[in-house]
Amino acid sequence: MATTSESSSAAERLLQQHTQDHHVTVEDAPDEDLAPKKSSTPVNYEDAFPSLGANGNGQKGKAKEPAGPSIWMAKVPTAANTPNGTSRASTPASGTGPAVAGPPASGPKNVNIPGRHVESVVIESQYIMPRNQLKRPIPDLVKDINRKSRAVLSATFLSSGHLKVEAVGPQDKAQQAIRELVNVIGTKSTVKVPIPRSARAHLIGKGGATIKSIQEKSGARIQLPKTDDNQADDDEDALVDVIVEGNAVTAAVARDAIRKIAGDHSASANLKLKSIPAEIYPFIAGPNNSSLSALEAEHGVQVRVPSHEPWAHPFPQALNGERPFFAPTNSDNFISLAGERAAVTAARAAIEKRAQELQNQLLWEQNTVPFDRHQFVIGERGIPTEEFFAETNCVILFPSDPTVDLVTVIGLKDDLARGSEKAAELAMNLNTSSYDVSRDHKHAQGGAPVYMRDIARYLRQRKEIERLEKLHQVHISTPITDAMGLPWGLFGREGKNILKAQKEVKSIVGGHPPSRFATVSVDPFFHAYLRTDIKPQVQSDYGVHIVVPEAAESQLPVVLVFEGQSGAEDTYQIPQAAPTAQELSAFKQGLADARKHILDLISKQEEIKVKTLEVPTKFHEKLRKFIKKEQDATTRKAGEIPVRVSVRGTTITMRGTASAVESLAEKAEAFVAQEKEDEKERGFTMKFDFPQKHANHLIGKSGSHINELREKFDVDIQVQNGEVELKGPKAKAERAKAHILSLAKTWADETTHTLKIEPKYHRELIGASGAQITRLQDRYKVHINFPRSARPAKDDEPAADAASEVAKPQRQQGPDEVVIRGPKKGADEARDEIFSLYSYLKEHSNAAVVSVQQKQLPSLIGAGGSAMDELRQKTGAKIDIPNDRNTPADALVEIQIKGTKAQVAEAKKLIEEKKAVFDDTITTTVDIDKKWHKILIGPGGSTLRDIITKAGGPDDRRLQNRYIQFPKQDADGNAIKVEGRKDVVDKIIATIESMVSERASQVSETIDVPIEKHRSMIGRGGDAKRKLESEFSVSIDIPRQGSGQTGVKITGKPDDVSKAKEHILSSFKEEPSETVQVPRKYHSAIANNGQFFRRLRNDFKVTVDHAGHSTPGKSKPASSRVSNGATPLITDDPEEVADAHSWNIVDNASTEEGDIPWVLKGAAENVERAKEAISKALEQAQKPSATGYLILADPSTYRYVIGQGGSKVNAIRKQSGCQIQVPKDQASDEAIEIVGTREGCEKAKDLILEAVREGVASRNRD
Repeated sequence: MATTSESSSAAERLLQQHTQDHHVTVEDAPDEDLAPKKSSTPVNYEDAFPSLGANGNGQKGKAKEPAGPSIWMAKVPTAANTPNGTSRASTPASGTGPAVAGPPASGPKNVNIPGRHVESVVIESQYIMPRNQLKRPIPDLVKDINRKSRAVLSATFLSSGHLKVEAVGPQDKAQQAIRELVNVIGTKSTVKVPIPRSARAHLIGKGGATIKSIQEKSGARIQLPKTDDNQADDDEDALVDVIVEGNAVTAAVARDAIRKIAGDHSASANLKLKSIPAEIYPFIAGPNNSSLSALEAEHGVQVRVPSHEPWAHPFPQALNGERPFFAPTNSDNFISLAGERAAVTAARAAIEKRAQELQNQLLWEQNTVPFDRHQFVIGERGIPTEEFFAETNCVILFPSDPTVDLVTVIGLKDDLARGSEKAAELAMNLNTSSYDVSRDHKHAQGGAPVYMRDIARYLRQRKEIERLEKLHQVHISTPITDAMGLPWGLFGREGKNILKAQKEVKSIVGGHPPSRFATVSVDPFFHAYLRTDIKPQVQSDYGVHIVVPEAAESQLPVVLVFEGQSGAEDTYQIPQAAPTAQELSAFKQGLADARKHILDLISKQEEIKVKTLEVPTKFHEKLRKFIKKEQDATTRKAGEIPVRVSVRGTTITMRGTASAVESLAEKAEAFVAQEKEDEKERGFTMKFDFPQKHANHLIGKSGSHINELREKFDVDIQVQNGEVELKGPKAKAERAKAHILSLAKTWADETTHTLKIEPKYHRELIGASGAQITRLQDRYKVHINFPRSARPAKDDEPAADAASEVAKPQRQQGPDEVVIRGPKKGADEARDEIFSLYSYLKEHSNAAVVSVQQKQLPSLIGAGGSAMDELRQKTGAKIDIPNDRNTPADALVEIQIKGTKAQVAEAKKLIEEKKAVFDDTITTTVDIDKKWHKILIGPGGSTLRDIITKAGGPDDRRLQNRYIQFPKQDADGNAIKVEGRKDVVDKIIATIESMVSERASQVSETIDVPIEKHRSMIGRGGDAKRKLESEFSVSIDIPRQGSGQTGVKITGKPDDVSKAKEHILSSFKEEPSETVQVPRKYHSAIANNGQFFRRLRNDFKVTVDHAGHSTPGKSKPASSRVSNGATPLITDDPEEVADAHSWNIVDNASTEEGDIPWVLKGAAENVERAKEAISKALEQAQKPSATGYLILADPSTYRYVIGQGGSKVNAIRKQSGCQIQVPKDQASDEAIEIVGTREGCEKAKDLILEAVREGVASRNRD
């Protein structure tokens, strides 16, 4: 027996093990349709299979025990099986090698008949179930399989007791027939397959894909040994045992796939060199990786040397000039080698030899450099480590402690001085400045250091310091020591940049006085709650930004900074202007409200409590997932703060509010207790049939679905040969079974649609990050697969190929094919919707590009995007505007237009028209004295709009605002800016100059017009005044009503003013008047609520005033609702409602004494006519009269009193001889007033009630 050398590789040791006690088994399977071939040497089973009955010397007797249990003996090769005559499948389990063909027999060659393939295996008797455990005899089982299989299966017991199984037919059907028989009659066995440790990862594959594929294709179960954390990662020569569980066929197929993967990867090696100090890495790689490239070329391996990290190393302990000792790195950043094993070994030796030489040659030197300047030697503000090494052949180390200033330079003796000089040059060639941000706020509440600390934390979190550093190419240091802020330091290569940065810092500090800040002391437990839940709410509701301390500074208070409502926007800019008094008041109120809100929320929380649980380590992962689910934001109550959970050893610590901790701890204890109970049932196994055609669905892509089910139900799930095996607690297994069977039922209704869709539309159908397809899949419960391009080969692809040898070739999905799979109804609906989207995209896939200048974009977009939104809405096209603000103003940018052909054409036309207008746009200024600006603008901008529209400008006020811009009142200068098309601008300027010239030559005159004529001059809504101004080309200024002034100012050209003056004086001169004395007690009766005055004005052109005397008050009855009792409800009977009313009549007896003058103004003849009318009215008023007040129950019946166009009420007035006033607001319970004789009032009341009854009756008939 061969011995295994300790220096041999895993592959060599594995080969030696396979060759030990290796028995070759060969068997001919002649084609029954061909003539029997003659052989000079008879073949018997014991000669062909020595392991069945003969020993290693060819003598009969008990065979020597193999190294591992042999599951199946041989698969008989045939000419149709494999071209070279070797067996396609392996034979025994571990301890035996693959079957090898014997020498070819003499005689005629076997003929390969298409469709007739022979598969044969010999199964040892110990791997066959006893007869009393079989459901039926083996011959009957063979007949059952033959009835449903396209292959012909036969089974024959040999003299040794072993069973020979043979199947003839198509290859896949023959193999399937053998597997079905072996599944029924075979016993379960366990096989150990030794593989190199380095092949373990390849066997697993990405995400476990390879090992899952082997299990699915073979039907066997594979268990990998757990990783030994104590074993060195680079000990690749160690062998580990892979456990294979299955029957004779499944275990052998899985074993062969595992061996193939191990063989493919055992020749290569991947090593990590953990003994090399990180300080030596640059010296091994050489300047610009020159030594590394030479090493790779010499040995033909890949070598990765990590980049040097100056801040990641502890300082070596040695004095200056002495040779330091560099310890191996304690991080995971090691030198790694990959390639052929022998080449990797040689390269490793070379690197270790070079490392030892460097240990004996390198020296170090330490120099003092201020800590703040370290960053300017190496890094973003200095030079790259590679460049420093290339220039100096030295490496440099910096301390991580800010209180240490020592810098260490490591190199060869002749290079140390150059390295130190270079480090000093980079560190000290800087300009610096110190700025005390609290200089102007010495009396800040809490003290200047607190203010410096808070503003530094705020500006750091807002990334404003970072912005300043990038903008000015400087570094700004904002130190905080012992929870107090210190003056800021500014560092830069150029002094002018520091001055610019310091100026902007000063502006920012000026815009953020201490009154803009407030602090709140909060227990660190609530910090996460403030950050995630409260911060957005406070920002939105109070305009206050919250700075929550990070974990490293949890002792600091929470800082509140008032930003206003704009602070929640992404475009918020840090203010740099000093706040106004009004803003300071807003700061105070906003901060006070926000602080109160936070303290109220915190005060409502319960006391903080800590509780610990002792949980075995093996349950930690499951408990972690359980706690995460219990504290998910979607499940916990609003405002509830999640409990903080930490782990140390087996102790679980929970810290939070008392009730939350108690609740979570109780649930966690119950969960762990249940897990402990479940652990006792982990050995429970359940099997049930599952349709093989749905196995891939159950497993999912790369095992994703089956892993999800395992996680969900906490059971192990295996799928093989139409059977599902569940292993775990019984109750959980039952739930998993029910769920899996329901899935099978759902998939039984599954259908597949293949849609032909042009590839150019796939991206839009899929949507951003797959959002569109995800939505369809979730809505219709289907799977939608779009074609993908071929992916580059991965290292583990040979293993996957090996595991897939027994898989059927799948149809390649075409580049224009979209496959929908799922329940028929959902698949049909998803297909229809995708086709609908496809049709829409085809119709709207037209596109066009318009190139415009970058400076034109603002005018195209409009204020807040209004112009572009209007364009999109008008055309229906999708218009994309480039948003790169760094593009030069004169550069051309492309506007993308998409949509239907008509939409694209219209949008392109409109944009090109706007572009043409923009290209023809000019900007001109005209100097006009400010005294004319108000006149040019006109009331509400009316004059300005007229100027623009008459010049050919737009009617849209938003666009008009860009045409003419006046300087502000407090601004210097008189220049008016005019912008637009050249022809329009020229006309506008000409109009402005003409108006100003005309105004300059105008004169103004003031004439006296009686106050009572002012209203006539103005007219309704100012119509009369505008008519006069238009007719005479003048402007007229009439005094405000009630001012008592009579002067009317006329402005315009001298001739126009003269004409207007003459017209006004002749038209509105004071007319002759005559006074009539009317007894005060009859005034109200004659006036009749003003109707008599309107009659005089309309019929006789005579106006009436009372020369300043107060008019007598109108007498009111004590109560209008005194007769007939209460008014019925409108919900009563309609006929009753028609008669229901309230009536009250009172005598008109005024107690007023004396007379009131009625001043009549108008033409003499008209005044005489008016006097006659007054005389008659007075005579009528002196007759005895009364006033009746009539209230109807239903306000809706008042319309029947008025009638169409007032016809009914006018008729009642004539018949009764009374004055009747119907109130406008009938719903307010006002009465109809009837004035006349008592008899007339009664008659009018009766006529009104009759009109109501007729109206109600007519309504009921309708």
